[in-house]
Amino acid sequence: MVSRLRWVVCILVSVSLVIVMSIPTQAKQKEEVKALLEQKLEEKEAIIWYLGHSGWAIKTKNHLLIFDYVETETKPAEPSLATGNINPSELKDQQVFVFVSHSDGDHYSEDISAWEKSITNIRYIFGWQAGEKPNYVCMEARQSRKIDDMEILTISSTDAGVGFLMKVDGLVIFHAGDHAHWGGAMDPFAKEIDYFAQSEQEFDIVFLAVAARRDQRWESITQGVFYTLKKLLPKVMFPMHAGGKEHIFKEFAQEAEMKKFTTNVHYAENKGDRFFYQNGKIQ
Repeated sequence: MVSRLRWVVCILVSVSLVIVMSIPTQAKQKEEVKALLEQKLEEKEAIIWYLGHSGWAIKTKNHLLIFDYVETETKPAEPSLATGNINPSELKDQQVFVFVSHSDGDHYSEDISAWEKSITNIRYIFGWQAGEKPNYVCMEARQSRKIDDMEILTISSTDAGVGFLMKVDGLVIFHAGDHAHWGGAMDPFAKEIDYFAQSEQEFDIVFLAVAARRDQRWESITQGVFYTLKKLLPKVMFPMHAGGKEHIFKEFAQEAEMKKFTTNVHYAENKGDRFFYQNGKIQ
């Protein structure tokens, strides 16, 4: 009985130590994110956070863009960009644009609507008719909209909704949503990529799905990504859409490297991973 009691005490002490030790770490992360959000960026610069699956946050000179964010069941007590979570109070002073490519549960969470309670300057851009609110913008495929100083263009996804192209603060950013070559004929996928290629934009950063929803890499998906890299010639690409199996991103990057594309492929390994884009490269 005494031995068992000692064992329980040891476990409780260990857990307490972990909690106590994590508090300074969380505080440090919070301060780092605060400093990054306050950092003055130049045109064509960006700070990028990976938010899991197809979710990303991108800080540019004058904007904070959030793409396809889904709230997970397990999240830290103090959510932060540093852990790959959105904490609205962390972003309350930012000019926030929330992009949602389509309504599937791995790309859209209704929880995002509550952010407007904390963030004064926030707009939502949906790839379908999501409702009517003053700060909602609903876009169809192959449509263009100018919002303030940002231009948004869309393509039709091969799954649902749209892919977004943004021209903002000197950057051209493409988040494909679920637009991928899921199999069958290449034409439905390729014609949308060709539509963007004809615009003769100089693409800075693209985010492309490299796996199916069940975390499977299909040859058709890979060939579709390779087609996109050849047609759009982006400076940097981030693989996405792996359902938490981030090792898939590394596998894809290694395969792409063998093809010797001009595009630099970078990948996240954990939620909250951060990247700095400057001079056409990840620094």
